[in-house]
Amino acid sequence: MNVPPAAVLLLILVSVRDAHSISLASSPVRRLPWQYRSLTKRLGLSKPFRERLQRPISNSYNLPVPDYFRVSATTRNIRLRNFNDNIYYGTITIGTPGQKFNVVFDTDAKLTWVPSTSRSFRQSFRELTESFDVGQNSMRQGPNRRNRGTTNKYDNKLSSTYEANGRPFVVSYGSEAASGFRSQDNMEIAGATIYNQIFGEATLEPKMFSGSMIDGIFGLGFSGISAGEELTVLDNMVNQGLLPAPIFSFYHSRYGTDDPDSVLTLGGTNPEYYTGDFTFINLSRPDRWQFEIDRVQFSDGVGTNRGQKCQAVLDTGSSFIVGPRDDVDELHAWLGATPLEGDPTLYMFERYQLEILPDLEFIVNGQKLTLTSKDYVSKFPDEVTGGFYSGIAGKTFKEGESPVWTLGLNFLRTYYTQFDKGNRRVGFANAT
Repeated sequence: MNVPPAAVLLLILVSVRDAHSISLASSPVRRLPWQYRSLTKRLGLSKPFRERLQRPISNSYNLPVPDYFRVSATTRNIRLRNFNDNIYYGTITIGTPGQKFNVVFDTDAKLTWVPSTSRSFRQSFRELTESFDVGQNSMRQGPNRRNRGTTNKYDNKLSSTYEANGRPFVVSYGSEAASGFRSQDNMEIAGATIYNQIFGEATLEPKMFSGSMIDGIFGLGFSGISAGEELTVLDNMVNQGLLPAPIFSFYHSRYGTDDPDSVLTLGGTNPEYYTGDFTFINLSRPDRWQFEIDRVQFSDGVGTNRGQKCQAVLDTGSSFIVGPRDDVDELHAWLGATPLEGDPTLYMFERYQLEILPDLEFIVNGQKLTLTSKDYVSKFPDEVTGGFYSGIAGKTFKEGESPVWTLGLNFLRTYYTQFDKGNRRVGFANAT
């Protein structure tokens, strides 16, 4: 039975760990005083050296940025492309001149990483074997002959603003991982340049990224609290005066509607994409977009978590809602769903069931966050059976590990969501 590859990719991501072109404000270009720019040219300094002079050295040490490097702090909109409601991705550039990358903006990741032209032996060997056609005993021709991983790769030798860091990183995705080393360079997003941003150069990428339109991950989690850990891109943007507040908000469109694009707003919210007031919930952890839920239930009162409170995390890197296996099995048994052959953590519904499925409710601080069956059931039928996949998957937690619900894209499409780092809270409003 075939599960959409993009959905599997995003489900694995969660198991372990421009859309609208109108800007809320213009983004003036950073420029040095004309006397300084003219002097560097008259002295005949090379472009790379001029760029190093023009870079605010103070940012390397988290010091205030000189006034002539600042632009006005403003909210910034980033267009996100919607791929079948399973992946939402946007574009960033790294280096001078800029090298473009398509990234998933992941709220459950700290480090931003992209593929590197520097390859590990393991990655190089895997690419060689995957591109070798045993049946014909020859290398595949045409488009498949290229690297089986992602297309865009960062080459630090091409950037005049690159600085070595070298500290290794590993990010696990199920049984696979992205690994490599950290580097420092300028990064551009939504017309703003972030100086001296530390990010990961992946020399080994998970197979799940092969053939994907995604190059890497843009971390929207919290900066590490341990000594020596780098600041996230969002925190650096606030420190460098590019954003008015450490806030970001998502509008996720629905595939097949008149509004196919989605928007990530950095620095605040965009009223064009929500109605009414926000319902705010304080975070229960200082290092994750996690909060407490009173109860998970259906609209007729049938529920789970046995009357006990539980935890939930918001994750834009997951296309599913994921819950403790026992609770998810119980919910689907009551709904009459069928476990997926070969993967009992997933369920399917018959077409006739779709019209009678109840709403799913998450009770938080006595208030209901409600999803209809159209929100938690896939709109795409299985090619073989004609059934429809449930958007609620089960996960078995290790002994001693606290069960946590993950609210992925099928939840976030229903609500315009504000992530407020400064006040350690999240806010929900009805999406337009």
